[in-house]
Formats: sequence, structure tokens, C-alpha cells
Amino acid sequence: MKQGFGKLTSFQDAKELLYTLVKETDNEAIPLENALHRVLAEDIIASIDVPHFRKAAMDGYAVNAVTTFGASNTHPKVLQKNKYIEIVTGAPMPQKMDAVVMVEYTEKYDDTLRCSKAVTPGENVIPVGSDITKGTVLLQKGSQLNPRSIGVLASQRIKKIRVKKKPVIAYFSTGNEILSLNEKLTEGKIFDINSFTIENALLELRCETINLGIVKDEKEAIKKKILEGTEKADFVLLSGGSSLGKRDYIVESVQDLGEVLVHGIAVKPGKPTLIGKVNNKLVLGLPGYPTSALSNFYILVVPLIERMVSRTSKKNTITAPLSKKIVSTIGRYEFLAVKIENKKAVPVQKGSSAITTLAEADGFIEIDENTEVLNKGENVDITLF
Repeated sequence: MKQGFGKLTSFQDAKELLYTLVKETDNEAIPLENALHRVLAEDIIASIDVPHFRKAAMDGYAVNAVTTFGASNTHPKVLQKNKYIEIVTGAPMPQKMDAVVMVEYTEKYDDTLRCSKAVTPGENVIPVGSDITKGTVLLQKGSQLNPRSIGVLASQRIKKIRVKKKPVIAYFSTGNEILSLNEKLTEGKIFDINSFTIENALLELRCETINLGIVKDEKEAIKKKILEGTEKADFVLLSGGSSLGKRDYIVESVQDLGEVLVHGIAVKPGKPTLIGKVNNKLVLGLPGYPTSALSNFYILVVPLIERMVSRTSKKNTITAPLSKKIVSTIGRYEFLAVKIENKKAVPVQKGSSAITTLAEADGFIEIDENTEVLNKGENVDITLF
């Protein structure tokens, strides 16, 4: 007979334990065109000024500002041919000229230019290094590259960039009731939801995934997949089979192959979570219910992946008042899915077995173990999906 969970491991202790069971990924050099969403492995120092020449900020005429002093609509200044040069936005400034008179304040007659507005030295001129100064830190190690930061790298003629290698994660679903999408639905069976949610969540984190498929509730089959995963990946992730049912063989399988470090975490939802070690590789068993599996993914796996690639990007969070009072359980860390309606955080509480709970949510709030009540109207921090 299977034993109970016993003393549950706190969320924070489980999280810290996970950090000790994975290694930071190595670095690699990749072409800049492939760098979107990758994490920088080193600081980027500007090697050139941007712009590296003075240029016009407006269409008009390059002049020496002093020659326009006193110009107005009623008393325009008339400049001779050698005192002005027509110029367009972005063009290099002539060496001996220090300002640009915008074209709308000028009238050109043959070889003379009438200016109806005075300019000061440097007016309408973009100086050298005004955007980027040579020697400054452009991007810091741990930054996740986006289209804007890649543009900055291109301005420095950086063709290759050193980034953290993508974590490689092996995943499989367990359960006799689980069907692939190619199989026919029959009574008592369900389609494999978790493979699609978890694997795509890993892809969203820029991981390489190895899908080991669906494994029936057979200990030897489970052990075989765990071993395959430890050979091919940085760690093994699975869902289902870690509770206390007669056919939940994950705990026994991990014990046979290595060591079970945690069975049961004080989180809601997601208590039946397993942390083990096989062949010096992490084996992390998520609950089988889709909401529990994915919620534990967000609070446990996401920070773990960020640690592996040294990502320093901040979470995308907003603050909003709760639409209703929430009663939590002392001693349990709670993940609460919410949607934003009328600028309020509205809890989505369909239960951990519902497949649409997180699909309908915009994000989640985290309620620590020592909080029993969150009152209606109380401001909460929401991590957006």
C-alpha cells in the first residue's frame, strides 16, 4: 500500500533545491540574425560612436549660426552662395558649418538664401556619439535579446554574438487514460493535453525539447523513459503518476534508478510534485491535472530555466485591485489565476482539473504561506503570461 505524502516541503525550499540540481548552460557564438530571444553571455561594449559623424536633424540649409543672428520674419538675413549648403535629414554636416536652418524658414532666390529665423550653434544638428558613445556598456550579460537590442548590436557591426546555450529538456506524459491526438476518443480516456502545454511553454522559454511521448502506468516503461531522458537532456520533466494512486509509479521508478528528494510540495494547486535525481540529472514530476501541471511549471520551472541561462530580465507584472475576497490556506503557497476585467483582478477558479482555467487567465498572483486572506479591493501584483 502506498504511503501518504508525509511532511510537505515548502515552496521556497523546493525551489532552492531545484537550483542545486541543474547547471548553468555553456556559451556559444551564433550569427546575429539568429539571436532573437537568446540570452547574452557577456557584456557588449560599444566599439564605435553612433552616429560617428555630425549629421543634419532636419531638411534645410547648413550654415554658420552666427550668420543668422538677428533674422526674423520682418528682417530676414540674406546669405550669399558660399555661406549656406542645402542639406537633407541624416546627411553629413559640412565641416565648417554648425547649424541647420529648417527649410520652412528660408526662401531661395538664385544664389542667395533669405533666412527668417535665427539658429544657435548646434541647432538641428545631431552630434557625434549622441546615441551611443564608444566604450559604454550597451547591453549587459543576462539580457534577453529583442528586436530593439538586436538593432543596437547591428549599429556596432556585430555579426556574431556570444549567448547562453538553450537548455535541453526531455518531457513525457504518463497515464493509461492518456491518448495521442491520432487515437480515437473512448469512454474513460482523455487526450494528451500536458504534452502540448508543457512543451510549448518550454519553447516559449527558448528551450530545446525532446518529446518522449506518452508512457503507460508501467514501472519498467517509466524507468526506461527516465533513463532515456537523462542520457539526452539537461533534466527530465514529466507529468502524472506522482500522486498516491495504485498505478502512480513515478516515485518507485525514481527510487529504483536514483533518489527521491521531495515528494509533495506545500503549494496549491500542485501538491503531488516529485523532485528526484537519476544519473546526476534532475527528474521533476509535475501533477497530472493540466492546471496544476502548468501552474507548477510557471512557479518552479520558469525560474529554474532562467537560472540555467543566467537571464536577468524582469517579470512582466502589473498591479490591480482584487474583485473579490480570497481566503487562502496557511502553510500552503498558492498560485491563483486571474483575468483582468474593468481594471480589476478577477480570480479564475474552476479547479485544477479544468483545462480552461489558465486559457481564460491573463496572469497569476502568488499568495505566500503566511497569508490567509486577501480582501476585496486590495492591490495585488499580477505576473502576466
